[in-house]
Amino acid sequence: MIWNEIRNLLSSESRNILGVMSGTSADGLELAVVSCLGSGKSMKVRLLEHSSVQFESSFHEEIVKTFDPSLSGVDRVNSMNFLIGKKHAAVIRSFLDTTEVKVDAIAYHGQTVYHDPAVHATLQIGEADIVSSETGLPVVFDFRKKDMVFGGEGAPIIPYFDWIYFESGIYAVNLGGIANVTYVAEKLEDVKAFDTGPANCLIDLVAKRYFNMEFDEGGKIAARGTVDGAVLDVLVERDRKYFERRPPKSTGREVYNDDFLEGISVSSPDNLVRTLVRFSVFQLVQSINSYLPLGKRIVVTGGGALNPVMIEDLKLLSGLDVEVPERTFLQAKEAMGMAVLAQEFFNGVEANVPSVTGARKRVVLGKLALP
Repeated sequence: MIWNEIRNLLSSESRNILGVMSGTSADGLELAVVSCLGSGKSMKVRLLEHSSVQFESSFHEEIVKTFDPSLSGVDRVNSMNFLIGKKHAAVIRSFLDTTEVKVDAIAYHGQTVYHDPAVHATLQIGEADIVSSETGLPVVFDFRKKDMVFGGEGAPIIPYFDWIYFESGIYAVNLGGIANVTYVAEKLEDVKAFDTGPANCLIDLVAKRYFNMEFDEGGKIAARGTVDGAVLDVLVERDRKYFERRPPKSTGREVYNDDFLEGISVSSPDNLVRTLVRFSVFQLVQSINSYLPLGKRIVVTGGGALNPVMIEDLKLLSGLDVEVPERTFLQAKEAMGMAVLAQEFFNGVEANVPSVTGARKRVVLGKLALP
């Protein structure tokens, strides 16, 4: 029976797809049911329902440990693949039980635990067979690897969505654990995007270490602090190697972790958080100015869009209009992007962007898990 359903799904032009995203911060899931009609630049994309689910602190800590090679071996990665799959499946199933929207398929990013573009390798875990079996729905997953097989970085992965959704000339900035920016052009081959460095991942580490908080909610810690210019200079110098790499480029917690902050000391933890906010925004703006065409304005999504200190720094340093969309969209955007990639998977349309990733050609992204 499942193959008849898949045939119907493949033959349809319109699908309701549940995009599921867990980003670099690994602190929860964004779930977005998206109506996708058509393909390519003319695709009609409409958000039908959204939910943001935070993980309990203990589970978040277990995921973060998996990122650290000194704490995590193949045995841990193996077991966490199934544990994360079960946890994600439970969250997804609970969401599906409460929505009245008919969902045709799931677009599942999983959790990135290691990303190494230098050797064209990346790993997202969270067993998709568990998700499909627990929900009874087909699951499209593993969106990054095919791009890397063809020489790409596999990241950023959202520029295809940005190209469909935003007008040309926009800088679409996402401030998650890592900061990335897309310059939206009229033609897909002219779209540029890359990771600019950290956004919240270093701030989250400091918030946990000194305040036992998962993140600086509302920028309250940063607002109490002041920028330490000497420390900012040290951070910029430590990041010089990545900053001076010309795009395409991508990065992650493999670089921006406790080791990156080794030996950094300031007069107070508040000042360290404030300085890290300025550092993240400074690197973002310098990267835009160095590597992208002149744009019209900045549209910001991701958790950092909810940090007023980060947004004020972005306005100050960029000199551009900075737009923060309504909260639902800024949180749902990357999950919506996953849904768009799954739509193109079912359409058989290539959805990577070689001008962004450096891949040798456009390819269809994703794999399929069936219940």
